[in-house]
Amino acid sequence: MEYFGYILLSVVILLVMVTIHELGHYVAAKILGFTVNEFSIGFGPKIFGKKLKNGETFSLRAIPLGGYCAFLGEDDDDDAPPPQSDADKPTGETADKQESNNGDAACNAESGKNTESHGKDDDLLSFVMRTEIKDDAKKCDAAPKKEVRLDKNGNPVLTFNQQKPWKRIIVLLGGITFNLLSAIIFSFIFIWSVGYAVPVVGEVYAAPDGTPYCALQSGDVIRAVDGKKITILDTYADLVAGYKLGDTVTVEVDRGGEIISVELERKNIVYTNEEGKTTEYVGFGMLTTNEFTGKTAGNAFLYCVPYTFKLAWSILGSFGGLITGRIPITAMSGPIGSIKMMADVSIANWRNILLLLPLIASNLAMFNLLPIPALDGCKVIFTLIEWIRKKPINRKVEGIINFVGLIVIMLFVVIVDILSFAL
Repeated sequence: MEYFGYILLSVVILLVMVTIHELGHYVAAKILGFTVNEFSIGFGPKIFGKKLKNGETFSLRAIPLGGYCAFLGEDDDDDAPPPQSDADKPTGETADKQESNNGDAACNAESGKNTESHGKDDDLLSFVMRTEIKDDAKKCDAAPKKEVRLDKNGNPVLTFNQQKPWKRIIVLLGGITFNLLSAIIFSFIFIWSVGYAVPVVGEVYAAPDGTPYCALQSGDVIRAVDGKKITILDTYADLVAGYKLGDTVTVEVDRGGEIISVELERKNIVYTNEEGKTTEYVGFGMLTTNEFTGKTAGNAFLYCVPYTFKLAWSILGSFGGLITGRIPITAMSGPIGSIKMMADVSIANWRNILLLLPLIASNLAMFNLLPIPALDGCKVIFTLIEWIRKKPINRKVEGIINFVGLIVIMLFVVIVDILSFAL
């Protein structure tokens, strides 16, 4: 039952991140005068929906693995600006009905005109013309009535594709921007609440002849490596990662309040535990635990921005490693796998919950920045091309590319989730 609670918490965290992302699109759109059709959290069947007087709908849907902010005319092929209304043009439903009636009247007038011209003739030409008139009338009846949204002044509003390219780019980047801003806020909370870890020596291993592998003592707190202070940006693991077998490193340790320097060497360590199990590895020959320090508002303010960008850069590096094959696909996880991972690390230590917030926010921002069809990054590229060319790529081609990209992404995350559970 406790684990189910952490699963539920993980779903809530994911929904919060998605809401922040879509809210970024929404806020940017409202500032720049875009018309929003629907703001939805989740996919699939609608659980709850509220339609405002301005035509916007806010929805909560059944599948809590995403969301969207749908704009007026986002998928339309028409890029031409709407005609300007006259001062006396009616608004609201009256305008829609009048426009519909005007369209019907135009069809009827055209048909009537032709009927009047040829109705009294019985020759072959008259028969053919009457047939054409009937066909035109059927076309008029079958033609869909396109909804025209009007602003408060009664003028037709611009659709998404009719807006200027630079405005669309800002709206498309709004979600990524909000994710990064929220990641900075979450990083501030994490650093202030948790701080950063410094290693504390618990046990020093001894060689088979009884000689300690290093000169450290139990209780020593390592503060710096080769003159570089351990911080949330430069962890102990990061600072010693580049040292190989036979390399030496000087560490500064706090030993009972006194700062001393100790030289360590990377060695082949052979360690036998109390159960008689022997372990061999390359290291410094000590067992450490973590002590958390630096839990101050000053440190949080100083490090929250660079820490967020460090997370974002590491995430981009992971995507690069996936492309080059350095990181196997089994190391990735889809939404289901991510929820399970979040629940596992959360139940292990409460600190991990606060760490997950900036990590997931940064992850969502960087993922959407990628130039993959259906993601914001790809849509920005299409808009940039339109801005440079002064005309868009065929909207139908763009729509097909994004649709195929969406299907590929969905299949990819499903396969990744299956592999993560199977392997």
